[in-house]
Amino acid sequence: MSTIKDIFGRSKEKAEEIADSEEKVEQLIDEASEKAEKAKNSLKKTWHQIDLFISLLKDYFSGEYPYISKRHVLVIMAGLIYFILPLDFSPDYIPGIGYIDDAFVLSVIARQLIRVTEEYETWKDNLTAV
Repeated sequence: MSTIKDIFGRSKEKAEEIADSEEKVEQLIDEASEKAEKAKNSLKKTWHQIDLFISLLKDYFSGEYPYISKRHVLVIMAGLIYFILPLDFSPDYIPGIGYIDDAFVLSVIARQLIRVTEEYETWKDNLTAV
């Protein structure tokens, strides 16, 4: 049986593979957005993190927000890849517990990148304030 660490490791490898393909990055963002919308009620506490990660990736890959390292971008991408996998550590189709591991992985990433995401949110807020 694979562990969360094993599955996330494969997600990181996949992130590295697709990071140079605009089409594949857009597909990841679209799939993550679609799944997040469907799972919004199940992911109440994690919803903001997912939305923030998706927004950050869109702005990074459009060239609007270059103020984040590629390593951090890859970690966020890996988290979203893990999130969209239907058969991860705790399969999403299991009612009540299917998203627990997704929420855990995304929360760990959010905690590790708190400074990065706060800087991004400040940047985004300053854009909308102008």
